[in-house]
Amino acid sequence: MPFKKIVIGLVAYISLGTGNAFAQQQTADFGLFGGANIPITDYDQMDYLQSVYPAFSLYYRYNFNSRFSLRINATYGITGASGELNNEAQSFQKNIMGISAFIEVNYLDFILGVKKMKFSPFVYTGVGFMYFPKADGTFAFAPNLPIGAGVKYAITKQLGVGAEVSFRKSFSDDIDNLNNPHQEHGLTDVNDIFHNNDWIVYFGLTLNYKFYLGKKPCPAYESKY
Repeated sequence: MPFKKIVIGLVAYISLGTGNAFAQQQTADFGLFGGANIPITDYDQMDYLQSVYPAFSLYYRYNFNSRFSLRINATYGITGASGELNNEAQSFQKNIMGISAFIEVNYLDFILGVKKMKFSPFVYTGVGFMYFPKADGTFAFAPNLPIGAGVKYAITKQLGVGAEVSFRKSFSDDIDNLNNPHQEHGLTDVNDIFHNNDWIVYFGLTLNYKFYLGKKPCPAYESKY
């Protein structure tokens, strides 16, 4: 039937065109993150000004299209805190390394090199692991759940900057060297999400350099947007 052939032809044409546009948007970039981190611990009171330490990351981001990316992140930083637990002074400081994989979602279309896609807020989540020393001298290799948000902006066709904040929920209670202290010291049992396991909050600025994988972004996007 002619009509059936026309429909099949249109579907095939649209599919091929969409796939080609999708492929032309695929890029990747390397980036640097520089900022600070602060833990959320089991302390009853914490001196937040004395609990901010530097953190750095290197990352590789594969951009499937203008909205979705896969990001592999390697982080290193000093994490520490000063505060009180049961009216006794507490403090800790240790080096923490981590690696994570994020799915990053742009709120707006964003492609470095396309003038009308130069800015977007974004969110991400994924899975990760942390490696750090414990109080007994051994080392922990603990999974964590990262949840983050930020903004990104293209300053040239291949260079971008951004700002972001992320919360990393560790599935270990040993970052602050206090493994469920409220039960161990006969205090009130705390079952909320913030105290059963330790968290680390990272915040800072990013700088990334994009390189193309295959074809450059389709010029049609300039006129479309």
